[in-house]
Amino acid sequence: MREDCPIIDLSGDAKARGRAHGEAARGLIARHIDGWRLASEKQTGLPYREIVARMLGGTHFGEAARQWVPHLWTEIEGIAEGAGQAFEDVLVLNLTDEQWWFFTEKKAEACTSFAYRDEAGAVWSGQNLDIAGWMDGLQVVLRYGIDGGSAIAATLAGTIGMTGINSHGISICCNTLLQLPPSAGGLPALMAIRGFLDQPSLTAGETFLRRIEHASGLHYLIAGPEGWLGVECDAIGLRRIAGGPDWYCHTNHPRRAPELASRSSAERLAAMEGALARGEGSAALATRPICRDGTAPADPIGFTVFSAIWRNAPGSAPRIAPGPPDQARYRDIPLLAISD
Repeated sequence: MREDCPIIDLSGDAKARGRAHGEAARGLIARHIDGWRLASEKQTGLPYREIVARMLGGTHFGEAARQWVPHLWTEIEGIAEGAGQAFEDVLVLNLTDEQWWFFTEKKAEACTSFAYRDEAGAVWSGQNLDIAGWMDGLQVVLRYGIDGGSAIAATLAGTIGMTGINSHGISICCNTLLQLPPSAGGLPALMAIRGFLDQPSLTAGETFLRRIEHASGLHYLIAGPEGWLGVECDAIGLRRIAGGPDWYCHTNHPRRAPELASRSSAERLAAMEGALARGEGSAALATRPICRDGTAPADPIGFTVFSAIWRNAPGSAPRIAPGPPDQARYRDIPLLAISD
């Protein structure tokens, strides 16, 4: 397990940012591609090149990216160039959620997210970001400029961002919802996350998420200095999820359909709800069953690769641990002082 992970500062235009990421994480990206090759061949029983060809040939993610976030498509091209890897190999790394439903892996689920107000009325939010145990050691943090500020995204080497916050205090956390309908022509989840982090306000962020078509069923917990909003997104559109005034949380089943919850999702939701009711939301990230280390045999996506906590205030430095927070060390990561 990592005690820490690289922080990669990105600057310049989209291609230059991607190249910087690719060059700085070249060895980790090669490991990520090799790991995904082995995992996908085991899952599908197909040769790797056929897997890539089917996934990219059977979807229209490129058209969606060029319509809504063309700079991020260019950034992924830059990552491939900087890492010395084929573009399609880096692209499939950035289709994390889309890999799961495209190959009918309906058991996969990941992440617990939360938000609350402290006694002073300040908004806090964060999540445990859970994926597969073999991905441990691939963690990186990207720090880069946006219009009027900067942003930080926690992610895996070669990918553009899985959770994060910007200097306006606007953050996004995500929870996979494979029960919801996907779209082969929608915008992949990681591109939606990074596109959201470009936004200057919670209202602008919600508008962005409403405007795009979503490739995968996801819950996004979006938050800002004024509060938070839970939204469930899929091929049909975006729906707001009701929550109380003091706290909110989500795991891996639609809130309007609790009967669809797996045992893991239901247990994590109940544990986080109890912790938030006791005023212990942040501390709960380091406790079972919310904190996951891959030892539960019935939990197919059961490893916390990142734990993130932040105050949703302008310029606030997020606290990020690159692994299960009962084992990995949280680190305060300052945002860039000026925009790129």
